Amino acid sequence: PGAAVKIMHNNHYMLYLSGDLRLPSIIVWVGRGGYEREINGWGTQAAMTGWPAARDRKNPDRMEKYFTTLITAPYDVQGTAVMTWRYLAGKKPDDSFGYIPAIRRVRRMSPANRSDSFVGSDLTMDDSNGYDGKVAAFEWKLLGQQEAIVPFYDPNPVTVVQNAEGEWQTTRDAKETIYGYRKDGWQGAPWAPTNDIWVKRPVYILEIESKDKYYNYGTCYLWVDRETYFCNYKVIYDRSGEYWRTMYAVDGGCMSKDKEPKWIALTHQTMVCDRTDHATVHEGFHPKFIQAFYAQLDLNAFSLAGFTAYCK
Repeated sequence: PGAAVKIMHNNHYMLYLSGDLRLPSIIVWVGRGGYEREINGWGTQAAMTGWPAARDRKNPDRMEKYFTTLITAPYDVQGTAVMTWRYLAGKKPDDSFGYIPAIRRVRRMSPANRSDSFVGSDLTMDDSNGYDGKVAAFEWKLLGQQEAIVPFYDPNPVTVVQNAEGEWQTTRDAKETIYGYRKDGWQGAPWAPTNDIWVKRPVYILEIESKDKYYNYGTCYLWVDRETYFCNYKVIYDRSGEYWRTMYAVDGGCMSKDKEPKWIALTHQTMVCDRTDHATVHEGFHPKFIQAFYAQLDLNAFSLAGFTAYCK
């Protein structure tokens, strides 16, 4: 009966294996007519468990992780930010805070806000990596196992190099994902990735539903890899039971120059809203971004005072 819950804890902890993270990225709005607009931002995550260095950290509040998202461009949304404190205690809900540039103040957010549209896109905070909410906040059911065709970033692992601070970083040699709207003569959906590869993988199928009656999503279905625990698909229904959206996430392997495998990571993901015939693309692995794993982060930046200073 608890299999689905265990699978999702494995999914979360798989993402902690690469330590603290510093992740520049871009979010792109794509309609049937192609490119519409984009925003640039940073994600920083401090994992307080799940990797060796976490054992030496003082953790009196029993945190699982801290995570901050900050928008850096364009000007109309610059400085908008969200910070999450996730506790190890299953019954203790996340604390979430939003920074509003217009009033230069931090405001506490309801956990249900994590299902709201993120700065007007098709994505929500809980959509990252398939499901980035608290496991205990949902009801979970394992429906079965099967094989599935899933997207993968590249047949070759991404090269990561270590800098002087000991961080592992991607390089400018990372592959650029070419979406349909960027490809001359493309006849498919403008948000479709045209240079990913598709592979057959064993997956679990999970049914999930929020315990919060104000959560925007109804029943959702996650397709989780049975070996890596990466979530490739999320199929979303609204609270009336009608189909709404599908998210697909793409992972890639990371390897050092001496060919030592390191970890897998989210490279990019897309949320497709079939009601509006629109999609939002979130790109992380890209030649213009340097993402850092085992990053050197100051935990004071995840306090309320540190968060406010960071946003300003």
